[in-house]
Amino acid sequence: MGKQHDAVVVGAGIAGLVAATRLADAGLSVVVLEARKRIGGRILGFRHGRRAVQLGGRWTGPGQGRVKALAAELGVGLCHSPAFENSSGSMAGEPELVAAVRRIDELTDRVPLEAPWQAPDAGTWDHQTLATWLEREVAGDRARTLAGILMGFLPEPGECSLLHAFTYLKSNGGLASIMGLDGPAHDSELFVGGAHALTDRLGERLGDTVRLDSPVLRILHGPDGVTAFTDDGAVSARRAIVTMPPVLAGRLVFDPPMPSRRDYLTQRMPIRGKVAFAALYDEPFWRDTPGVSSISTRNVLAWDEGGDDDPACFSGLCSIARSRELAAMSPDERSDAVLGDLADSLGPRALDVVGYHAVDWAAEPWSRGCNSFLATGSWTAYGGALRPAVGSIHWAGAEYAVRFMGQMEGAVGTAEDVARAILEA
Repeated sequence: MGKQHDAVVVGAGIAGLVAATRLADAGLSVVVLEARKRIGGRILGFRHGRRAVQLGGRWTGPGQGRVKALAAELGVGLCHSPAFENSSGSMAGEPELVAAVRRIDELTDRVPLEAPWQAPDAGTWDHQTLATWLEREVAGDRARTLAGILMGFLPEPGECSLLHAFTYLKSNGGLASIMGLDGPAHDSELFVGGAHALTDRLGERLGDTVRLDSPVLRILHGPDGVTAFTDDGAVSARRAIVTMPPVLAGRLVFDPPMPSRRDYLTQRMPIRGKVAFAALYDEPFWRDTPGVSSISTRNVLAWDEGGDDDPACFSGLCSIARSRELAAMSPDERSDAVLGDLADSLGPRALDVVGYHAVDWAAEPWSRGCNSFLATGSWTAYGGALRPAVGSIHWAGAEYAVRFMGQMEGAVGTAEDVARAILEA
């Protein structure tokens, strides 16, 4: 097995790379084991011509200081994202919808983010779905509109605990803040060159510390440290940092097994998957029509990536329901269907692409989706097992964040916090 390292990191997404970098910079011996043949995890990007194409995590915005500090450290700039800047304007004629958003934020303020299960109404909220509450508390069309907005970052309302929805919203600054009703929207900035510039540069700093194509199958742990087993051998270390989404971490074989509450939690924290796509064009023809910087339909949420780099790009996410339909199609059928969805809003020129890229995140074996969530009853029964280390095994990633859960900001924050805790220990 060779020497014992100070830490073994499972996963080379942004959380794993940040944690490894902080420990390596402090002089510790670190190994990062990544199942994929690439780094980045749920951040996926590359260049097509002069255009940075992004199919995974990409945005930042107000209050997200830790990922911005990381970008500055790595020499990655920030730029304005025009896609969702009109949220407040589009809501100006919807006072009742705005009132519903404010009401949701009043309720989310009652959630203690460190311990959502201790909210005054935690039991009541956790034992109903978001859909149940919307149907009861918000009238007709406004309930459907809110459900559509919330599915931008949560699962279908009928699958999600109301307490989880409130926790996620509070963690991300509230629904009004996410939508940009009182200032810049939650997703109002982009990283110059794409968010993958962050993980690419972290990977360059770590060099051979990162071992690709090395899925961890089993972790032996005890008072003397941990051993992570792969097909190619084993890595021993004093501590492990597991940065996989909880549902995938729960598929690892731990010896001894995880405590029952932790195991039950990972069984009840599924991950929501969507198809992400980027359609490339020789010119941004949609800019000929004022106000068409984004479209939102039953099938797609899509936006102009902005800028003057060639080719022009209209990116998007398919709805959960549409993504499930696309999963049953061949790759050619899938791309034809998505471009057809764009053409319904942008006109027939949307079919004339010079490039098309897509990923079905639900089908990615080492991700299985984008944002994780908790089903009904799970926060109150098992939520306390989400964040604490189990012996010498620590957890980091977007799902474990207190602030900005589900975001790169949260992933970076948890990675830095875990690295600091290990250094202090």
